[in-house]
Amino acid sequence: MPEETDGRTFTSRLEDLLEPDAEPDPGGRDLIFDSLVSFVEDYVAEIMRLPGDNAPVAWCPSWWDHPEAIVRFSAMWRAMEYLTTDPALGMSVWWTQHVDPHMRLLRDPVLGPFAACHRVGGHVQQSKLRTDPAPQEMFDHPAYSREAAEAADAAERPTADDIRNSERPWLGWIALTMPPPDNGTVG
Repeated sequence: MPEETDGRTFTSRLEDLLEPDAEPDPGGRDLIFDSLVSFVEDYVAEIMRLPGDNAPVAWCPSWWDHPEAIVRFSAMWRAMEYLTTDPALGMSVWWTQHVDPHMRLLRDPVLGPFAACHRVGGHVQQSKLRTDPAPQEMFDHPAYSREAAEAADAAERPTADDIRNSERPWLGWIALTMPPPDNGTVG
């Protein structure tokens, strides 16, 4: 059932935001959905459908127990909240650039986060990817570390010849193309 806020459904709030002649809200723009759970359960689950029992589409009712799904649904939710401010193209961009690729991967029965759940017909707790510790010196370079970028910024910048003649020239080119460090401020 759609979530209601102030007696209005999410559909009516969405229509208000997309109405080109609507008066701006003097208190600021309200979110269409108050939470990620509301977005997934009241919108995504209401509009998306599983094509049938034999269809190659995965889903898990315990979506909230899959970290990849949480991150992807969060990205979709944030994009929707932002893109609904563009009445001309916002929803089209949201569908083609956000929903379609994320849902294609989320519901992929082979590679998606719900694939194991789909195969057994219920929720499966999946293990995270195993990683070996990376050698510190390998990533002690401005391309991979803020600390190294700040140290390199304080030092003299290498020339193109210095980079070409270095042991790992690709790292030098990456470092040169990175924006300068923001000195700890967040923009």
